[in-house]
Amino acid sequence: MARSEKAEQTYRQILEASTKLFFTQGYEKTSIQDILDELKMSRGVVYYYFKSKKEILDAITSQRLDEMRSLIQETQAENARGKIVKILSALIGNVEDVPQGVEEDLPLEHMADPHIVLANMQAQTNDAKLLLGLFEEGVRDGSIQTEYPLQLAELMFMLFSTWLNPILFKRDLEQTTAHLKFVQQTLSKLGADVLSDEMISQIIKNWKQLAYFN
Repeated sequence: MARSEKAEQTYRQILEASTKLFFTQGYEKTSIQDILDELKMSRGVVYYYFKSKKEILDAITSQRLDEMRSLIQETQAENARGKIVKILSALIGNVEDVPQGVEEDLPLEHMADPHIVLANMQAQTNDAKLLLGLFEEGVRDGSIQTEYPLQLAELMFMLFSTWLNPILFKRDLEQTTAHLKFVQQTLSKLGADVLSDEMISQIIKNWKQLAYFN
């Protein structure tokens, strides 16, 4: 049964507040009471939608999956490679896409919170599965050249979700730029030329504004 407009608004408010707190305080250090205080809601309201903090984190991941599914369905281009490039560009986005209130005071150690990392990896795995159809379409139309479309999609998102993260590996700007260039060349040689110089510049710009580098 569909939620009413007001119920949907409350549901999204809980997810937005929780996302902000998970990133600024860390998942383990964020309590349900912290979420209640942030929202100025009663415990009963939050527990009507979610029985635990884990359910909230799962819902955030599920919401990301729904958004990715919509993005794929709505993206148009002359071929599958073009669609993938547009989707990656949208996912990279701008620093303004960071949850409101997070960018002003982001303790970087929480970006390495195991729960956040695991949830992000799961989301990226789901993204790869959703994008598999486009990679297979790319093989058919010739814009993607690989015998392993699923593995290529998974590798691309694994690199973005974990290996490229400068906070997890304590990399500086120069090292991170080199890693991005390496991924660009690697994907191209594997048959998916989907990471442009402009996209790399936008990633670096975002991470600079979020103070990912010392």
